[in-house]
Amino acid sequence: MKYLLNSLLTILFITLTITIMAQSKSIEVQTIKTINAPVNEVYDILRSYERFPEWSPFLVTDPNQKNKVTGTDGKEGAVFHWEGVAEKSLGTQTLTELKKDSYLLMKCDVQKPQKSTGVFEYILEEENGKTVVTQNFSIPCNGFQKFMMGIFGVKKQVAKINKLGMERLSELAVKDTAKSVSL
Repeated sequence: MKYLLNSLLTILFITLTITIMAQSKSIEVQTIKTINAPVNEVYDILRSYERFPEWSPFLVTDPNQKNKVTGTDGKEGAVFHWEGVAEKSLGTQTLTELKKDSYLLMKCDVQKPQKSTGVFEYILEEENGKTVVTQNFSIPCNGFQKFMMGIFGVKKQVAKINKLGMERLSELAVKDTAKSVSL
């Protein structure tokens, strides 16, 4: 009887594990920030990979990160390449879709510390001279990966990094707006 119970529990565990692993899921993080700057200025900063190091949250923890831009900066197909020094990271982010002053889509391909992909989507809306930026970030994964990411708090870590990036973007846009007003 004990052998039968153990066998049934093992079969149940394997079936449950396979079911979880087969399910396609993603980790999704949304960050919304109202920025005291015109929508066109925020949009121009977001689409410029040359300016990304000015507000990137990753350069806070890895200030010696090496990066370069290929393609035409600010245009679809531009690619931001990075190689982390302190973080031992490596990857690219490609600007794949633009809609003037309202939408940007960027695909991220991480090679190190482990291979993964992600998508950043930015939706910009003008509201009383300010810009409301909605940043949607998603990492595709299977059910098992999502389970493991949950155990290790990946979603909370991503949310914290994205919030820092949006705060730095806001500071830069406000500073740029102040400069253009004083000219």
